[in-house]
Amino acid sequence: MTEHRAAESVLEEAGWTIPGLLQWRCARTPDLPALWDMVAPERWERTTWSEYSRAVVRLSAAIRRLGLLPGERIGIMAPSGKEWDFAQLAILAGGGVVIGLDPHGLDEQLREIAERCEFTGLVLAHPSQLTKFGEEARGRLRFVVSLDPDGDPRVIDFQGLLTVSASDGESMGNDWHLARPDAPATIIFTSGTTGEPKGIEYSHRQVCLAVLAILSAFPNVDPSCRLVCWLPLAQLFQRMINLSAIGRGAQTYYVPDPRQIMQHIGRIAPHLFIGVPRFYEKLHTGIQQAIRKQPAWRQSIVRWAMAIGNRHAASSREGCPQDFISRMAFALADRLVLRKLRDILGPNLQFMISGSAPMPLWLLEQFHAMGLPILEAYGISENIIPNTLNRPDAFRFGTVGRPALGSELRLAADGELLVRGAGVFDGYLGQRTPPASLDAEGFLATGDFGSIDADGYVTLSGRKAEIFKTSTGRRIAPVAIESILQQVPGLEYAVVFGAARPQPVVLLVINEETWQAGLQDSFKTTRAALVVAAKVLPAYQRPAGLLLSSRLLSIAHGELTPNLKLRRPTIETTHAHPLQELYSHLDTAGGQPFTAWSDDRQFYYCSA
Repeated sequence: MTEHRAAESVLEEAGWTIPGLLQWRCARTPDLPALWDMVAPERWERTTWSEYSRAVVRLSAAIRRLGLLPGERIGIMAPSGKEWDFAQLAILAGGGVVIGLDPHGLDEQLREIAERCEFTGLVLAHPSQLTKFGEEARGRLRFVVSLDPDGDPRVIDFQGLLTVSASDGESMGNDWHLARPDAPATIIFTSGTTGEPKGIEYSHRQVCLAVLAILSAFPNVDPSCRLVCWLPLAQLFQRMINLSAIGRGAQTYYVPDPRQIMQHIGRIAPHLFIGVPRFYEKLHTGIQQAIRKQPAWRQSIVRWAMAIGNRHAASSREGCPQDFISRMAFALADRLVLRKLRDILGPNLQFMISGSAPMPLWLLEQFHAMGLPILEAYGISENIIPNTLNRPDAFRFGTVGRPALGSELRLAADGELLVRGAGVFDGYLGQRTPPASLDAEGFLATGDFGSIDADGYVTLSGRKAEIFKTSTGRRIAPVAIESILQQVPGLEYAVVFGAARPQPVVLLVINEETWQAGLQDSFKTTRAALVVAAKVLPAYQRPAGLLLSSRLLSIAHGELTPNLKLRRPTIETTHAHPLQELYSHLDTAGGQPFTAWSDDRQFYYCSA
């Protein structure tokens, strides 16, 4: 039986519902560990699959007793932890629809989501979060459950529900869940990088099809595997991994504060790890900073080992066996250096997965040289099944892999990628007619330009909405340029602009460590390094001007999405004045080099 058929059989037995999947898992491995929740620094408390299932049954009974009706929408706003997953499965079992809410999201967006979804209940980390919702939305609530009620009479204690509802839940027997395959399970909201977030509703069957695609792509995950849940569960990416873990019986370790992931990952020792490109960029920067603090002779050994590792990894990717001397050199480099670099993430790690934004090719190669392949996946909010996946046994750097099971891709005449499948949405929340991006054959325009090679690997070349033309008529894809510039040491972000200008310009945000080393000197060093990095770009893509800033981009200012994607229109608006100043300097310089400080010395303008 193929891996696909085995996974499909699991979901068929589970009745194509998410609570049914948990029920199926509990029946097979009831006493094996399922979840590990942090109860103290470096101490995790185990929950078995049978305990997981019993908690969900009890909580579902309690929430139904509070008045939950099938089809009603419940928001969850809490840090990553077993309570999040208990609440999610319990609401789904009661026939409800789950909406993940990011506590760090903008208040106006949270209020807008609450209005569109018409919540009848909320599960919150703390009662103070109620203030994030408008008075009208609060007035519609039938119940509010809090993980930490803090004595607030407006909310119901989460732990109390688990305790008092034990007999109710256990008396329900096999009728403990009301979920149906084609009933709605969740509503997600687009990241809103170019506009207001839009809601998308998906059924249990569609969520299960996404689980099927993930399980089919990663067949080696089993009950001995450890996974880390550290990304916000308000976002679908992490939630889908947690649900896929149920299908395989893998163990999930929760790290509630994403900023502390590196403090715990070595002790957790995951077998695979998921992250976003920004995490891997910062991890690489941290490794390089640690290396630079070593004596010169040790730095030389690390550089030698990385060069050996890079040749070994390149040979592996190309399918070319190395000779005996090269293999021995790699074994020595691995023992002396590369293994120690890998051990930063624990001794079990086999590969890492990246999603939500493109990964620079140079960064993929750097990690592979250490023996840590990063497998890029590509998805969009409008298709709950991943569009494409790189797999452990079939990956190609610079691509986002081949189509996932259940997703069919082709190219439009202008090079835009189109996708079709059972996971594709049929319209945004509140929309009465099918979206214009969905054609008569069921293919959805993804908004991404790309190409598909002879082996089916997909390469992305930029977001259609982000690509702009210079005044010379050249088409510029910002991400391609930014991925090259991002390798300059000391940078937090590189953001390219320049629509209707002769050449693009770039906003460079330097990190705090570089800033503390001396702002003016740091700017000059960064400028010189960027000129060198940009030489690999075609002349028309090289930035003509640089705007260097010490002010970090933030979610609070609306410049970043919760999963750290750039909101380009907002960034351009918040930097409108310094960008205009840069354009003025470029216009008056007449092609000659220039440097200038802003009046408040927060920005540094210069020619590239």
